[in-house]
Amino acid sequence: MEKFNHVPLKISQSELIEKEDGHYYQTPSGQIYPSITTILQKTQTKEKRESLEKWRQQEIASEYITQQSGIIGSETHMMIEQYLKGEQKDEKFNLLSEAHFQNLLPFVNKINEIHGIELRLYSDKMKLAGTSDCIAKYNDKLSIIDYKTKRSNQREEWMTDHFIQATSYSKMFKELTGIGVEQIVILVSSEKNTRMEFIKNPDDYLDLLQQRIDLYYSQNS
Repeated sequence: MEKFNHVPLKISQSELIEKEDGHYYQTPSGQIYPSITTILQKTQTKEKRESLEKWRQQEIASEYITQQSGIIGSETHMMIEQYLKGEQKDEKFNLLSEAHFQNLLPFVNKINEIHGIELRLYSDKMKLAGTSDCIAKYNDKLSIIDYKTKRSNQREEWMTDHFIQATSYSKMFKELTGIGVEQIVILVSSEKNTRMEFIKNPDDYLDLLQQRIDLYYSQNS
């Protein structure tokens, strides 16, 4: 099994709170902030909401597909986390989850100098929170690394919200630790047995991130 170097950080993490309308986090000081995923979901464009609703109406198995996608994604994340920590895999996972994990391994093996896995971050400045899959060096650059499992191949223009999400983690991490992140990395496995690697500069998505935060708080003021 691949061995990975871990660089432990002393960081006060937030606590996840599940609500009917989304994910929220309570910070060590008692503040409650929405997750970045909740903010992005609630500030989707009208076109994106209508497209999703149209798919739900046309796809008779939409609820089942959504549930299974969540399970497969969670299991794949768990296997990667165990692999990076060098832990023995005792659980039995879905074959599709195993396939996604194996598909992503060539990318995962580029990871090293791991600063944190599943870190529950938050920002008092931006008033948001979230859990980053992995913060580590990727191709020797300190990165926010997120894994995605998809049913089909992805186009870069479909990934903007994922880039915004990862950018928010980079800002939260810098605020909490003083350590700057050089890049954001989104690793995607599809059921077509393809894998995609998207590497971006988080500075390119700061304006879009702030726009979504402002829109969320204006809608919920």
